[in-house]
Amino acid sequence: MNWVTEPERKTPVVGEVDLLVCGGGFAGVAAAVCAARLGAKVMLLEKYGFLGGLVTSALVITTPPLDNGINLEIGGRLKERGVYVPCRHSGEESEWLNMHAVDPEFVKYEFIHMLQESGVDFLFHVYIVGTIMDGRRIKGVVMESKAGRQAVLARMVVDATGDADIAAFAGAPFRLLKKPVTMMFNMTGVDIPRVLAEMGNWGNLRRVVKEAIDKGDLPFDLGIEREFGSPGVHAEKLVYDGEINVWSGNLMGMDGTDPRDLTQAEVITREHAIRLARFLKENIPGFEKSRIEMTSTQAGVRATRQIMGMASPSGEEVQKKIFADTAVKPYAYRPMRLPYGSILPQKVENLLVAGRCLSAEEEILGQLRLIPVCSATGQTAGTAAALALQQGKAPRELKVERVQEALQAQGMDLEL
Repeated sequence: MNWVTEPERKTPVVGEVDLLVCGGGFAGVAAAVCAARLGAKVMLLEKYGFLGGLVTSALVITTPPLDNGINLEIGGRLKERGVYVPCRHSGEESEWLNMHAVDPEFVKYEFIHMLQESGVDFLFHVYIVGTIMDGRRIKGVVMESKAGRQAVLARMVVDATGDADIAAFAGAPFRLLKKPVTMMFNMTGVDIPRVLAEMGNWGNLRRVVKEAIDKGDLPFDLGIEREFGSPGVHAEKLVYDGEINVWSGNLMGMDGTDPRDLTQAEVITREHAIRLARFLKENIPGFEKSRIEMTSTQAGVRATRQIMGMASPSGEEVQKKIFADTAVKPYAYRPMRLPYGSILPQKVENLLVAGRCLSAEEEILGQLRLIPVCSATGQTAGTAAALALQQGKAPRELKVERVQEALQAQGMDLEL
């Protein structure tokens, strides 16, 4: 590999804050809002021109219930607008998740309002390219945009990038996973009663597609079976009549931090999304007048870097254990919990993580990447960051009882 040496240059500082939240998905918005509500001066950085993460960029617009902590607030705001509705006829494999459909356009809208109402400063269209370190502490981040290279300084940082970008830049240990990549797409003009009369439920779409592949009627090279929480090929009815959300298969072996792999993933998964939509329109009763309404802005990457945190619970522990340092409970209706150590990276003093790049054993990560977990870890990370700032401590030095008390005061029922 060839290298170039860049000349030394001065980088302008465009912000100095208490807490810098990197990433504007469900995890990042929850972290920023909760910290700001506790009095911290917060800035959030986002690479797109909108908030919502993979919900709004990858059309991951069905979710288990938003029913605990800040999730309850988010779900309530969407429900008031009529854009948070239960999914029906999901099929036996998915019914237990009790999925709900959301409208991504209102997620973008409500998240902006949540940041504004909480006094969070935010910047869109910026790409974080490095950290400024002082020993084991992050002093700030360097970002690139149309305005050039700039820096933001902060006393505390939450990594909500989904890929542990900040943790990696700062030297925190991590492992890299390669999990299924899927292009989601929406179809409109679907006669849903006719489709269900033909297939029975949306889970049977996989069987229909498999039969077509086996007969040679559908050229399809992606995986169609369940993998790492992905249903393979599946569909769900969305908020509006005649509109469905479609999973178009699993592309395996891609490194979601490598732009060449990501480029191939975009090309391959988009090709298969079009093939699948064409097959449905031409072969399945009820799809005759359908069309693709949109494909996702980016292919859905399910996992990349996972931090090696202060704790790494197993699947059984996450599902059953009440940890002494329980600090995350995503759902009111399920006994899933995470310890505080799952969001504390090693070797970096003033960093917390939120979202799918948390620390846990691989066997459970397929469930820990889901939307309510992202929001809940964001709530905990933002709350802990604000408390650490108030007390002049590193996040790991906090008494976890104070974190638990603050979370329960915000409406997260930890069931301790």
